[in-house]
Amino acid sequence: MIRSDQGFKHLALGPAVEQQPSGIQVSGAGSDGGPVLASALLTLRPAPEPQTSRTPTVARGSHNWPVLTSPALVASVNVLVITDVHIPFLRPALGCWFLIVLPVYLLCTTSVWRVSSTAERVGYSTSVVLLLLMIAGLALSTFLPLLGLQRPLGPVPVLLLGDALVVALYLFRRRHPAKVAWRPQVRALARQESRLLILSVLSVATAVLGANRLNNGAGSQLSLAALGGIVVTLFLLLLWRQRIRDGIISASLYLVSLALLLMTSLRGWYVTGHDIQVEYKAFQLTEANSRWSMSYFHDAYNSCLSITILPTEISRVVQVDDPYVFKVFLQAIFALCPVLVYTLSRRYWPKLISILATVFFVGFPVFVNDLSFMNRQEIAFIFVCAALLSITNNAWSKRQRQLGLIIASVGIELSHYSTMYVFLDAFVVAWAAQFISVLSPRRLRAPKDAARSSKAHWAVTARTVGLGSILAMAGVTYLWGQLATQTANNALATFDSAISGLVQSTGARSNDVLYGLLPANAPSPQVLLNDYRALALKERAASPSSYIPASAVARFPTPLINQPVLPLTSAGRLLSHGGISSAKFNGAVREFAAKGEQIFVIIGLLIVLLVRSCRSQANREIWFLCVGYLSVLALVAILPNLSIDYGILRTFQEALIPMAPVLVAGTIAVFSPLGGTWAVRGAAALSMCIFVSTVGLLPQVLGGYPAQLSLNNSGQYYDMYYVHPQEVAAVSWLSGKPAVLPDGLQASFSADRFTFNSLSSVTGNQVAADIYPWLIQKSSWVFLSYSTVHTGTAIIYYPDNGGNLITYLYPTDFLWNTKNLVYNNGGAEIYR
Repeated sequence: MIRSDQGFKHLALGPAVEQQPSGIQVSGAGSDGGPVLASALLTLRPAPEPQTSRTPTVARGSHNWPVLTSPALVASVNVLVITDVHIPFLRPALGCWFLIVLPVYLLCTTSVWRVSSTAERVGYSTSVVLLLLMIAGLALSTFLPLLGLQRPLGPVPVLLLGDALVVALYLFRRRHPAKVAWRPQVRALARQESRLLILSVLSVATAVLGANRLNNGAGSQLSLAALGGIVVTLFLLLLWRQRIRDGIISASLYLVSLALLLMTSLRGWYVTGHDIQVEYKAFQLTEANSRWSMSYFHDAYNSCLSITILPTEISRVVQVDDPYVFKVFLQAIFALCPVLVYTLSRRYWPKLISILATVFFVGFPVFVNDLSFMNRQEIAFIFVCAALLSITNNAWSKRQRQLGLIIASVGIELSHYSTMYVFLDAFVVAWAAQFISVLSPRRLRAPKDAARSSKAHWAVTARTVGLGSILAMAGVTYLWGQLATQTANNALATFDSAISGLVQSTGARSNDVLYGLLPANAPSPQVLLNDYRALALKERAASPSSYIPASAVARFPTPLINQPVLPLTSAGRLLSHGGISSAKFNGAVREFAAKGEQIFVIIGLLIVLLVRSCRSQANREIWFLCVGYLSVLALVAILPNLSIDYGILRTFQEALIPMAPVLVAGTIAVFSPLGGTWAVRGAAALSMCIFVSTVGLLPQVLGGYPAQLSLNNSGQYYDMYYVHPQEVAAVSWLSGKPAVLPDGLQASFSADRFTFNSLSSVTGNQVAADIYPWLIQKSSWVFLSYSTVHTGTAIIYYPDNGGNLITYLYPTDFLWNTKNLVYNNGGAEIYR
């Protein structure tokens, strides 16, 4: 027998004592895949955890020490909320413990989850608690006003809701107890496990301090140290994996993920980011009215209870500045998602592949740079993980798996409409492909003797999701998206326009499709700017008297400016002296990462399909679901408008939840010509190199590449989304002026913050226009942001041409000649 992860044993630079039960044994014969590939990939059997850590001991009537101390803490939270006493750090910690942690713990320690691992139990329990909070908040908002209570999401109703949830779960736990031995697990910490946990905690602390340091205008040294700690932690996880239990690996991955999220989410003292601007304002509508209602703001964002009701409930008990509900608490919840990705992978794959799968997931640019700005999608991803864990749980009956899928689908739909559309479409394609494969005379099936084996996942778990489950998920989407909130029409309109654009060879595509495998062309920035100018002239023609005269505008050109890059470091200059451009090198690594991952996924799917040893171990339904997600990705890339409204990169991030281990398997297969040992080493080294690049560490070390927000006080994201105190002061001043909204304001790119200035009268039509000179109206207020005032540049968001961004030199003299400066605080200017 050959050890498939033998390569990392040698990579340890020293002898490693590997536990035999945790090993990965493969057949050297490689009956249908070759001896080299067999030694690296075939029959990858996940090593089971010790019984004490995977299967809680059922003990009716047991009372663990955390529960015994709960009544006093619950009473303390009630006193703090009712008396409205704020104790820094203590009140937020107790509030989060009361509303989230304690209910999750109570549900996690019940016997309802059977023999699930601890991480899986936490995932199920967190999903159920979040869903209960959203549904209960919806019920309060709907029915309490009928009884005369007009603020059903005020502090006291939310507190009583939390009390009821805790009591109900406590009684449920008494009826269905499962004693989890926490203390023995803590006492059994090995030296390597302790070091990993300490390093992971330090990474989180350093990430927080690094973000604060950048916010104060200092350097990125601490943020780089945090990234370095994260890289070392992941390397040690790979190095010591045989000596570390799955629970400790999960804890380390949670902390690493949290550090990565906080490095971005904590940038700025206010709400920083793109989608989060509207998310935050939708939350403020619910919080200000202490009630959720679609009538307040009839928009798809307002239909997402994950950014309206859920953060309002959290805000009532933790009592922190509102932005930090999004910046900290929702990030702490979402950091569980990579742990669930690891847990799902461990059903069928060993620790090595599962850790690398999580590395690919958290290292994807959307996770690092964007997900902390899209909180509704973060919460939806938790439910996606719960759904996939449910349908692959062989300890449950088929009906229980289907019920888990449908309940999780409700959570996805209530959290984020687009995630549900992608999820449902992938399942439809997967179900159809699986149905066709059964009808085919050459259908894929495991041998009869393998089908009888409890480990033949390909046969045992096939066809969990049937037509009834698909119709149920579609019904959930229709009931909430169409009947309850009437927001599904936007999705239908988008799909219809996308089909029309494809048939007529028109329609814009996002620049993100350039990272796909399908051929795509992107216009140059100058062409985009010319097109935008033509569009502006066409808009002016409809009402020429409303705009600044063309003769006055034509005197001030708007030349294109290339996106600035980081200055070359000494390492970058050394690389340049060797004839290698740092900018081209960083760009090549990013492009290889984007296209290479897609290729590795396809190779991994083929390996599982064609190699019998892999197929008998894999989950057939997950394999078809990966095919479904690939089909959706291709659809988004091909159809115009879909790539803009749904985002191919965001879709790929969702697809990575089931596909990440398949991606790793494909990477190992690519390196298999080097031999089994070096195939594993090569795959691990490649995944870590891609991670170092995508999280921004490599570009920061070399320079010559656009700056990332998490590491710099510069760059495109910083200019567009970072909110400065001077801008906040200017917005406050402007909000007190009459007749500014809905049609009297023109502002820089991040204009979403202006569209909700009057929370009591939001109509959805309060849209701020662009400040492009050809679009400046005579009577409008013009707001110049911090970046425009200090750098003299402006950014155009061009939704009609793929959501592209165009940076140009802004002619401030044009405003001096056509408008009056009415406000200037050194960081923001307002003209009238």
